[in-house]
Amino acid sequence: MRSFIKHPGVRNLVALIGIQGSNAFVPLLIVPYALSVIGVTAYAQVAITEAISVLALAAVLFSFDVDGVARLARLGPEAKREALGDVLSEILLARLLLFATVSPLLLMIYWLARGDGILLLALWLLVPLGQVFHSYWFYQAVEDNFAAAILTLLSRVATLAIVFTCVRGPEDAALIPLAIGGPFVLGGLLSTAHIVRQFGITLRWVGLRTVLAGLRQGKEIFAGNVAVSFYREMNVVILGIVGVSAAGISTYALIEKTIKMLQASTRPFSQLFFPKVLRALSGATEPSPVVARLIARYTLPQIAAALALIVAFPIAYALACMSFPRLVEFRALPQVETMAIIMAPAMLLGLANFMYGTAGLNTLSHRRYLFAAILVTGICNIAFCFLLSWLIGTMGAAICFLLAEALLFALVLAPYLRKHTPQPTPLGQGDLS
Repeated sequence: MRSFIKHPGVRNLVALIGIQGSNAFVPLLIVPYALSVIGVTAYAQVAITEAISVLALAAVLFSFDVDGVARLARLGPEAKREALGDVLSEILLARLLLFATVSPLLLMIYWLARGDGILLLALWLLVPLGQVFHSYWFYQAVEDNFAAAILTLLSRVATLAIVFTCVRGPEDAALIPLAIGGPFVLGGLLSTAHIVRQFGITLRWVGLRTVLAGLRQGKEIFAGNVAVSFYREMNVVILGIVGVSAAGISTYALIEKTIKMLQASTRPFSQLFFPKVLRALSGATEPSPVVARLIARYTLPQIAAALALIVAFPIAYALACMSFPRLVEFRALPQVETMAIIMAPAMLLGLANFMYGTAGLNTLSHRRYLFAAILVTGICNIAFCFLLSWLIGTMGAAICFLLAEALLFALVLAPYLRKHTPQPTPLGQGDLS
């Protein structure tokens, strides 16, 4: 048993579960508490500014969670310190440049459009700043996420301590993004320092030309990340634009956050399998039914885990209500249970879209097609969300949340179903270990 626990693959999976689990369940603790303490009106503003800040998060993520992992995977385990340092330095500089460009732009546009709540948005921008320094892609590529897990867990514990001790009323709404973003930035700085020390890396200026060349290489993935925010994050903003009540916005934000956080709980498997999928597809040149079946080997275990979570969560909620009667109040939010039933299947589709899209189509040189698919999905979602939200309120946004993932899955799967000539190189060299 002890040797099993010490197995590098098991240790890495446990670390990934720690990272994603803390990122998933901390908001599940904060959101109900914040709703009950600061009220639906103040929380609606918190939710809207958080959704807008995700655009900055998409910018700093750029394509590096895919390209960064792939670049280090190509270097191999015996890569020299100089090569590792060059990749880390380039991506850190690129992310800082993107953050310094996008964040002031978002603040200016938001201030011109609304005026109020700009402090909330500024504090939410600490989250993408922390993402710059956490360098999760580096840990994922070297397949050792233990240090990243410890630092993430510590930052999340600090967040909970601040929120539950300091947030007492609507006047404390700004403490929520500060409590989430502040410790996350500190943890990110420590994360980068650990990488530098652990691998003997020297961070250096690699030149603006090198940074811009890297950005050009990943522009399709970045454009796709931005387009993803059109259908994953903008629904709550659209609800505010069309004039849905604060209670309705808060309800939708609560369900959306719950679905996304449950989905994040299965992300360790995606991160564990991602480098393996890259290696397994090394002999493939085009998407095909054979490739689709290969990717299914890595996708179906995640779907099974997600289904288990979907079934277990209502049971866990019912048990929690027995110990914490105030949780029952959330069942009184408008249409909360109906929205949850409608939106839950999107969790399964999202997992499949990551494996067949982000992992599959990107590796098979179909980046432009994937970007086009995401962009079409985002545009359709915005159009239909405006229409349905205007007609039926929050229920319209819930329907669009599910339909967007379903449309994207259909578009992503289409290239795999076309007829292709037989693969010249055997596939399936990766394993599930």
